[in-house]
Amino acid sequence: MIQSNWAVLLCKFSDDASEPFDRDYYEDLFTSTGNGSQNMVDFFRDVSHGNIDTGGSQVFGWYTFDQKFSDYTGSGANQAGRQELIDWAREAAIADGVKLSNFVGVVVCMNVPTDLFGGGSGVVCDNGTTEPRQLGQEMGHLYGLDHSRVDGSTEDYQDPWDAMSTAAAFSAPHPRYAWIGPGLNAANMAGRGWLDQSRVWTASGRSFETVVRLRPLFRRDLPGFLVAVVDGYYIEFRNKDGWDAGVPRPAVLIHRFEDNRSYLMPARNGERDLVAGSVFRTADLASPFVAPFRPQTTVKVLEINSNEQFATIRLHHQAAFREPSLGPAMLFGGVAEGGDGFIFVGGKILRVPPRSPIYPFLEQLAAYATSDAVNSIHMRTAVRREMLSTIVALAEKQMRTMLVFRQPARAFEEEEHTGD
Repeated sequence: MIQSNWAVLLCKFSDDASEPFDRDYYEDLFTSTGNGSQNMVDFFRDVSHGNIDTGGSQVFGWYTFDQKFSDYTGSGANQAGRQELIDWAREAAIADGVKLSNFVGVVVCMNVPTDLFGGGSGVVCDNGTTEPRQLGQEMGHLYGLDHSRVDGSTEDYQDPWDAMSTAAAFSAPHPRYAWIGPGLNAANMAGRGWLDQSRVWTASGRSFETVVRLRPLFRRDLPGFLVAVVDGYYIEFRNKDGWDAGVPRPAVLIHRFEDNRSYLMPARNGERDLVAGSVFRTADLASPFVAPFRPQTTVKVLEINSNEQFATIRLHHQAAFREPSLGPAMLFGGVAEGGDGFIFVGGKILRVPPRSPIYPFLEQLAAYATSDAVNSIHMRTAVRREMLSTIVALAEKQMRTMLVFRQPARAFEEEEHTGD
């Protein structure tokens, strides 16, 4: 577990001395004194599978700026103004003797409605946003997390089951901290190296079909798998409790991770939270010609038992067909090295010259001959159709080449004949 402590700086503008919460609120929210109350220590411990411990965070202040509220010019369009506010807070803390170098970052808690943001230089919240719902995302940015999205879109804040989409997320009321949740999705956790790999079901690149039972993503106290990973897709179960108390229903979610962002994947029926009977599929299995040459993953939710805290899924993965290889001892090899190859036909040895047009035909014939290794009749038929279609295409290409060479010869003969 990595100690990742924050300096929490309580700050006021010079023209407003109000204090929206007592000091105990901030102590409970950010430090180990509030352990077990669904504070920020609990949040990062759970969504990091125990990798991050912020329990040693400390609260400092109140600090009163020399500046008035009207002096603050920061916004999403004015990042310099935002940085200026963090600088005011840091300068006040340093003047008070706080060694900020001992902390991973600062959380500036303003006493009046000011701003909400997080980034490489710190986090700012105010009297209306000092709550786990908002802080999970903003503090998450300092750990390198980006806003989450849905498959097929480049818009941010599109995954309401994820803390990195807080602007549109499913949150739940809390008696002490106003609003909490949701947690992080498994893809975002994996992107930070936070998944407990001993609790992740994984598969090789080979084809398989199996049934897996998943526990809720953040319930490390329960035995069993918390995540299944197949062909780059992260499959998780999110129950309607804890950090996820605000989600509409217990469901299985599927994400992929690309360019440091998670993308929520829809089921076949378009729904993004999969329930019993829902099916997710990565390729069009209805295409008998294209499908065998692409990897295909199918996830079907068999059962969700909210009371017993598990979801059962069936996983089917069909690895992409790879054309059979004849290996280094193939009889018609040698072309790549510039030497001759040979084939046996009718008991006779025939030479295949370097870069011979016969070579690609032989490759396809060899693949056709070895397609018996494909167990599925459906796939074997599709593979053979592909090889025969390729042979026809090669033959047509070779015919066109021959015609190109012949046409000038005919023209020359006609010209000579006319000249006579």
